Amino acid sequence: MDKVGFAVVGLGVIGQVHASNISSLEGCRLVAVVDQLRARAEEAGKRFGAIPYCSIDEALRNPEVEAVVIATPSYLHAPQALYALQNGRHVLVEKPMATTLKGAQLITRTAERMGLRLGVVFQERFLEAAKRLKEAISNGMLGRVYLIEAELKWWRGEGEYYRSDPVACSWRGYWETEGGGVLMNQAIHTIDLMLWFGGDAEEVSGMTANALHPSIEVEDVATAVIKFKNGSLGTISATVNTQPTTRQYRKIRLYGEKGQAEIHDLSLSMWMDGGEVYVDGSMIGFGELHKRLVAEFASCIKSGSEFLVGGAEGVRSLELIKAIYLSSRRGEFITLPPTEDVYAL
Repeated sequence: MDKVGFAVVGLGVIGQVHASNISSLEGCRLVAVVDQLRARAEEAGKRFGAIPYCSIDEALRNPEVEAVVIATPSYLHAPQALYALQNGRHVLVEKPMATTLKGAQLITRTAERMGLRLGVVFQERFLEAAKRLKEAISNGMLGRVYLIEAELKWWRGEGEYYRSDPVACSWRGYWETEGGGVLMNQAIHTIDLMLWFGGDAEEVSGMTANALHPSIEVEDVATAVIKFKNGSLGTISATVNTQPTTRQYRKIRLYGEKGQAEIHDLSLSMWMDGGEVYVDGSMIGFGELHKRLVAEFASCIKSGSEFLVGGAEGVRSLELIKAIYLSSRRGEFITLPPTEDVYAL
């Protein structure tokens, strides 16, 4: 009876990961799985021992559902999160939490007003390398951080990703449904960590382009220069065009008065006068960080404590991304938060 009852809405790749994790966690119970494709919902229901539904409305009529994980296409995140909150359920929503700032702000205010937990799936905050670096910054081990550099050099092909199946074709790569490209869907995790380490951004200048993906509308390459409120500077460089694909990587580098640090994919290196610190995260399996995040979210529901990645944190990364889009359109620095929700319809 002390287990939190969950429903997972959206049973694509990441939804299946959430369903599998929840069904195996001691503090959680997978009550329901939801997908508009009936066969997919029924197959997942049998696989995980949960009740299959074809709509979120059906699942929320089940009183055993206390919390909802939303893993549907991006344009559905805000309306489905709002619907679940208005029906008295806690919500854990995949990134981006909304395709518009208004949507993200609305569900954040709704959760606060109703006294419900709202979490955003930024699972990389639960990476040991990221936690160790955050502690090092907070403890002053690097001194005052004055520069943060973030790089994401990945590959996403049109055939195997953007146009891989009818569902992908219906929403990936369009401003109306995905809300953006490499910044919104891939680099957003890196941007979240950047803001976690560096604090709030004050202003940004950015440029975006679509270089190698003619079938999509959104950007496949982006760069930006950031000034943080604490005075430090930052850069972002992101693309899903990397060739050869064996050369994909993600890096976040911090430079401080007393030393420097780098997260390379899942591992951390720190260099200071006292020597080098290395944390190897290379053995972490896909989905393990999601499991840690869901376990913590369930614990916060039971204890009433604040979740590490609440709605305000999700809004913060979205504000920076939207400001980069606005800067790219206007060709000027943008002060945060942006006053225009670019490409919102």
